[in-house]
Order: sequence, then structure tokens, then C-alpha cells
Amino acid sequence: MNRLLAAGVSLAVVSLAVPALAQTMPDPANVSGKIVNYVHFTNYIDDGSYDRWEAEFKALYPNVEDIEVLGIADYAGQIATRLATGDIGDVLEISDQVPADELGDFFLPLNDLGIHEDYYFADRWAFDGNVYALTFGVSADGVVYNKEAFKTAGIETVPTKFSELKAAYEKLKASGAYPIVLNLADGWPLTSFEGLATSISGDPNFLNATLEDDTPLAADKPWGKSLGILKDLIDSGLAEDDLSTGHWQDSKGWLASGKGASWFLGNWSISQIATEGATLAGLDNYDANNLGYFPFPYDESGGPYNASSGPDWAMAINANTANPELAKAWLAFILTKTDLAQKAGFIPGYKKLPPTLPQLAEFQTYSPKLIEGTPPLPALTNVRNTSGWNGGNAIRDLVNAPDFNAAVGDVNAKWAAAAARER
Repeated sequence: MNRLLAAGVSLAVVSLAVPALAQTMPDPANVSGKIVNYVHFTNYIDDGSYDRWEAEFKALYPNVEDIEVLGIADYAGQIATRLATGDIGDVLEISDQVPADELGDFFLPLNDLGIHEDYYFADRWAFDGNVYALTFGVSADGVVYNKEAFKTAGIETVPTKFSELKAAYEKLKASGAYPIVLNLADGWPLTSFEGLATSISGDPNFLNATLEDDTPLAADKPWGKSLGILKDLIDSGLAEDDLSTGHWQDSKGWLASGKGASWFLGNWSISQIATEGATLAGLDNYDANNLGYFPFPYDESGGPYNASSGPDWAMAINANTANPELAKAWLAFILTKTDLAQKAGFIPGYKKLPPTLPQLAEFQTYSPKLIEGTPPLPALTNVRNTSGWNGGNAIRDLVNAPDFNAAVGDVNAKWAAAAARER
């Protein structure tokens, strides 16, 4: 039962200091009963994909009664509360909500499945030799754009400087399109601007390094430069008209039709435009090749530019699940035996599954340097949670503040106080 609760890139392999095992899938004879899986992929509930995957899973594990997949539309906003209350089902998705040294308090180790040795970013959720979560896939942040919208506006070449990007956006605005769709009200899409700060720094350990900085949002530092770019785009009127109302689903249709000319998100978003977006826009037989993808030109150097890359949400298992064998079998099946990662437009986290997104080839032609962020230190997670400077909602609230500079000063002060307690 699946329902909603609420409405070719080359990556360096991160070394994994955990025991290596051969892949060991649970014995079907030991897998039975039912579990609950919380997911953020509400679109794959709507289109029947989870029903298909469950049917395929039950063909391998005939004693399974039910996989109840529950979709949460505001997953990023709800998961921290659910972790605090224990309302996380049997299988769930996590990002960086839990400090590494506390992972074992919440989740089961996955080492016995033996798939972590063939995984990107397996050490992201590892501690003391145990791996507690595995990502669906890897994304690199970039500008996804509608080629026809750019052509209509008279833009013949992809911008390679920020001034060129703004000039292109002015042409797009004059043509009647939204130059860049920010989805400001939804909050979470703004996390790309956190990735942009890492790209500007060129340092995979940038976020951890901010623990030693009492003014990380200063205008001349990577965070400040990234926020300055976002504020500039907003103040210049280059985003969608309505920045106070959430319209994430509708915006996919805007990108497909050209009403929205671009957005700054990961490669995972491209397939959603080409499928859901085309349907929302009423476009039959949509040609996904109308969508392009290039690194964000964050300065006047002309590139090549750094592009932040990292894992998407990761699957984990509740440490208190009553059915660990079924939970592990389902997790391993979804990550290694289904087309979820390719369908979502990821570079699959499981390295034996090939990426299939053609826009990744275009992205590579600009010779970006992919910056793989290092796992957050427990102290960083604590400081972010304590200071409130954590995620897209915090970025949204900052750029919406009546006095931007005063708000930056307030965040810096809260950050400095929280960081001091961790030193």
C-alpha cells in the first residue's frame, strides 16, 4: 500500500574505512511480514513506481505481506521532528540530521549486506566502522535551462561569467519568461546556494572549516558571496513573480514549457521536468533534449568552474524496527535492483548501475571540477542546529529579512556563540 501523508560524469571515489564484504542479500526464507517506509519521492507513489517495485520485490520474497510506502511532501521539514519523536517507520530517508557519533542510536548498521563497498559516499553516514545509510544517488549542482526559451530570447551561447548570466537573464525577462525559478517560498531548493558557497571556496572541507570562523557569512567570504548572488538575482527582478507562495510542482511545468527558463538545482531535477513537468504543461511526446545543463558561473573568470557534488537522500533502517530482515532486504532491493536512481536522474549511488541522463554529457563539456564535500563533523551538525543556520529555510528567511545586513550580522553572532561551545 503506497500513499501520501501530505500534499557520463566521473566522480572520484571516496575511500571507505569499513570492512569489505561480499554482497549478501537476505535469504527469502527469512524475509516475511510487513514494514513501513517513509519517502520523499511522492511523485513515484503517484505514478505507480513504488507499486511496481513492490510487486517485483514480492516476486523475489513471496512471504512478504506488505511494504507500506508513505510519502511526505515536506520531508525535509518533518524528518527532524519525526526522528525526535521516534515516528520514523521501519525504513526512512536521512541526510545530515544526525551527528555521526549518534547514528548508531537511531539506525541499524548495513555492513552485513555487503553493498557499501560498491557505493559512492558510503562513509557519509559511517562511524566506528559501521555504515548506517546509503544514498539513492549523486548529484552535481548546475543551471538547468530550457534551450528553446534561451533561443527565443536571442541567447546563442551558454554564459560563462556571472555578468553574462545576468545579461542573458535580462533578455529572458524581456522575452516574457521567468529567467530563473528559485522556489524561494519552498525553502529547500535554496540549498543549492549552500553548495555554491562550497564551489566558490574550492574546498571540500569548507563547511567543516566554518566551525573556526565567527563570521562565515561576511560578504567577502564564500557564504557571503553565494548569498550576495542570490540577493542580486532577487533584487534585480530576475526570478519568478511570486516569491511568497510555494509552487514547486507547478514550476516543473514552467521549465518544461519555457515559462521558466532555468533553475539552479542538481541533475536529479532534470528528469522531473521532462516527465512531470511536461505533463503539467500539457506537452505530449516531450523531447528531453530541449533541456540543457551547465555549471553556475559564479564570478568573472570565465571558468572552468567548481561544481558542488554530493549524495542525495540516503536510505536507513530504524534501529528499533521489529522486522530487520525485511527492512534490509527492501533497502538493498531498492538501491541495487530497481531503476529508481536512473529514473530520478541521479548518478546512481550503487556504482554497478550506470547513469543514463544525457545532460550530464553536456555538463562535462564545460570541464567543471566536482567538489565532493566531506562528511559533516558532529560539531558542525550541532552548531547548525543550535544557531538555526541550517538548510534552505534559513537561507530563505535571511534573504527575506527587512534588513539583510542586520540579519547577516544576527546569523553570524548566533553561529559564533554556538561554535564557541564546540571548540
